[in-house]
Amino acid sequence: MSSEPTVVLEPIAKERAQVLANLFQLYVHDFSQYVPIEVQPCGRFGVAIDDGWWTRDDHFPFFIQCGEKLSGFALVRRGSRITGAIDVMDVAEFFVIRGMRGKKVGTCAARALFASFPGRWEIRVRRTNVPAQKFWSRAIGAWTGRPAPSRSLSIESVDWEVFFVGSGG
Repeated sequence: MSSEPTVVLEPIAKERAQVLANLFQLYVHDFSQYVPIEVQPCGRFGVAIDDGWWTRDDHFPFFIQCGEKLSGFALVRRGSRITGAIDVMDVAEFFVIRGMRGKKVGTCAARALFASFPGRWEIRVRRTNVPAQKFWSRAIGAWTGRPAPSRSLSIESVDWEVFFVGSGG
């Protein structure tokens, strides 16, 4: 068995919001394969990070660090986007840069999230994003030791596969 990388979740201070915004452009670029997002004439996508990530006490932004390398980000928040339950953690956005994929960085980051906020989790993945569905199924299975429960839902005309950690599903 290969050794796992040392992955740390680093809380993102507001002063480093521009670094997150830069990474977010890479994330949106990847995501544009699955949803119609147009690049603007300036060469950037017109999707911004909401200030709520630094002003709300139920929002938790993290950089994913692998060793000394900035490797991605995770934006998680308290509260189900499906049922409104407040005792559920929600993965709003999760991104590992391409050069770090396939090296267990994402799985280690997911494990660190689950350990940091014990309890129930919901991870919504667009049905069109098959690679993300496979990733979350593997990552949750590695965490729980059993197949990841999921359910297909349509919310506001968007088709989702929702994965559950803890009770639920």
